[in-house]
Amino acid sequence: MSLFQAVVFDAYGTLLSTGTGSRDAAAEILRRNGREDLSASAFYRRWKALHREHIDGLAGFQTEAVLFERDLRRLYAEYGFSRDAREDVRLMLDTLGRRRAFPETQAVWKRLSTQYRLAIGSTSDTAPLLADLARAGVNAPHVFTSESMRVYKPRPAFYRTILEALGLAPGEALFVGDSLGDDVAGPKSVGMSACWVNRANQALPPGGEAPDFMVADLTGLEEILVQGGGRYGS
Repeated sequence: MSLFQAVVFDAYGTLLSTGTGSRDAAAEILRRNGREDLSASAFYRRWKALHREHIDGLAGFQTEAVLFERDLRRLYAEYGFSRDAREDVRLMLDTLGRRRAFPETQAVWKRLSTQYRLAIGSTSDTAPLLADLARAGVNAPHVFTSESMRVYKPRPAFYRTILEALGLAPGEALFVGDSLGDDVAGPKSVGMSACWVNRANQALPPGGEAPDFMVADLTGLEEILVQGGGRYGS
């Protein structure tokens, strides 16, 4: 019998695939700047690193849309690009709300929804996430975003706000996601159990926060919840 009453899912990389949209947007940005000789993948990795830096350094709160523009302005300064980042950021923003679900997402969600309270906790703006969930056929009764809660992962307030809204103690909810920082270390810092969705079959980095459970995709969740055990590394 499961120890958990609820399952809280990360969205992107967990329920929804980001595909190649972000990299394609980076490639078009480089093309517009006449720098197709540069690696779009490297450009996007640097963009993601700046985005994380800006999120971690926030004293208050800004939406992801605002942060994406801030990231790109910084990137343009680093690369010496002269185009207007405020115009070109639309290329990235237009990819949001157009993501598709992983193949198993809808079926697993429907089966689990008959036995558990399900929620989504995502670092994202609200409107594009709701559009993606509707397209994926994921009927989520509880959707928590960084925009709606005015806080980003992995700050403890992100997870505590979700638990308080659901009326649950930390031990009653399992957090499921693909990021070891945001979806494992973050929820574990407030006493939640965490399941790492390791689609790329990565090795756990030494010295990092170990997940309580690990699955290759969402289908592995059902066995974990039924058995209430099978902890990673045990």
